[in-house]
Amino acid sequence: MKAKPKASRSTRGEGALSLTAAEHSDVAVWRAMRQDLYSGVDEAFNEFEISLILAAKDRECLLVRDPNEEPVGFVEVSLRNVVDGCLGGPVGYIEGIYLIPSWRGLGLGPAMIEAVAEWFRAQGCRDMATDAEMENEDAQQFWSDLGFEETWRIVQYRRSLGVPEPESKPAGKRGRGALKKSARKRTSSRPRRR
Repeated sequence: MKAKPKASRSTRGEGALSLTAAEHSDVAVWRAMRQDLYSGVDEAFNEFEISLILAAKDRECLLVRDPNEEPVGFVEVSLRNVVDGCLGGPVGYIEGIYLIPSWRGLGLGPAMIEAVAEWFRAQGCRDMATDAEMENEDAQQFWSDLGFEETWRIVQYRRSLGVPEPESKPAGKRGRGALKKSARKRTSSRPRRR
């Protein structure tokens, strides 16, 4: 999973932005950005998920680095077997995307997503997907503007199987990797959209 995406041109000056896989030496800066993005997630769960991503073969945190190699954002990605609206795996899944505030509003989102799309292609994916919370209309518009099509609206549920987890879990937050399921059991009589 270590194919490196091409750099994208920076609009903040000379040089290019690049995406590189996060390593153990990047955890402090990655953690700080994650805490800003996932503000409702407690510290123990955040640490747990960072360790899962670093150890996983099907998940990655791609750090966005400025021309001086300083991290200014990240895109957390995974490879999934099943995603609503996609025909089959692996499907490249964008779990989270973040830029530090001083780098926002510069039009870097599309370049980041195109670099991630290239990375997914290198992993053998034919589709990429993501999600947004139902009340987050800004995120929904962001993904629509980047060419993503809405495929389904659901309420997700989980039930613990007793496997040890951090003591506290995020309250009502969607999009936390350890809580997501790759496959969903449909209880509706509606046909599944493709």
